[in-house]
Amino acid sequence: MDFRFNETQLLFAETTKEMLLRECTSSNLKEMILKEQGTIPNLWDNLSSLGVLGMTGPQNLGGLGMSDIDHVLIMEELGRFICPEIVLEHTAIGIPLLSKYGNESIQSELLSALLSGEQKVTTGLGNSYVLAADSADYLVMQNADELHLIERKDALLMFQKSIDQTRRLFSVEWEPSSKSLIVKSSKAIEEGLQSASTAAAAQCLGIATHLLTQTIDYVKEREQFGKPVGVNQAVKHQLADTGKAIEFARPMVHRAAWAISNNSNESSAAVAMAKYLSSKAVDLSCRTALQCHGAIAYTVEYDLQLWLKRGWALSASWGDQNSQRNNIAKILNL
Repeated sequence: MDFRFNETQLLFAETTKEMLLRECTSSNLKEMILKEQGTIPNLWDNLSSLGVLGMTGPQNLGGLGMSDIDHVLIMEELGRFICPEIVLEHTAIGIPLLSKYGNESIQSELLSALLSGEQKVTTGLGNSYVLAADSADYLVMQNADELHLIERKDALLMFQKSIDQTRRLFSVEWEPSSKSLIVKSSKAIEEGLQSASTAAAAQCLGIATHLLTQTIDYVKEREQFGKPVGVNQAVKHQLADTGKAIEFARPMVHRAAWAISNNSNESSAAVAMAKYLSSKAVDLSCRTALQCHGAIAYTVEYDLQLWLKRGWALSASWGDQNSQRNNIAKILNL
């Protein structure tokens, strides 16, 4: 297999990174939390202008026709900047499923609005809670082996507190019907879950990388007894172990994205290993950052807490370490 990235993929990721660097700042995130907005003004529109929101949609409707391997680097950048928008749910799950399994009405009317970002779709596959259900126009929900598309007005939403205040969680009560049914297919649900887990794994890498970089910068500057704390061997070992965990997980995430994009029969195993290793890496990054920063890491005034909370939340989303380890064991017949 060859999952080296081409110039177009690298340039798209770099362009997205530059936009997020300007728009998705820690000060903007804090203001968003303070005002309980749930989103940063104009960020969704900027993502739309870049083509991020429609990158997985069919080209004949204005999408870019990109696969998981094409956008895995973009998902990593979204994690690096803890983007509060539901790009994973909207772009990596909702649009591909609706493009492949949606009826003629969905294909001709709804998809164009989703690709442009004019309307939003979030998803509730395999999860008790749904992200940004209050601001989405549509929800793709799972009922046993069925996928349903419902309008927000047809669902009862109940806000759920989360440790990660950059995202809004809701429990959703709704009634499945023949009108809302998209498809009855366990394969379709598995496809959605695999793409979700891989995108979440990529975002975990972005968070872990940011935490490691920020911690390295901190221990270079923080002095005790007249010297930087980073010169201590115990600190160096923690940082080295964290870096090793991240770099060990990264090719597995790329492999999972490649496997999905190429319809490989190894995709289930690749996705499980990718999410397991990336969750492990981001958990270790969070722990290392806390220990190396010391008491300041526990304060809400310090920006580190934003990445820690997203890291903990995302590590447990779309399959935590225990569930993915069990998936790997089942696949290997252990």
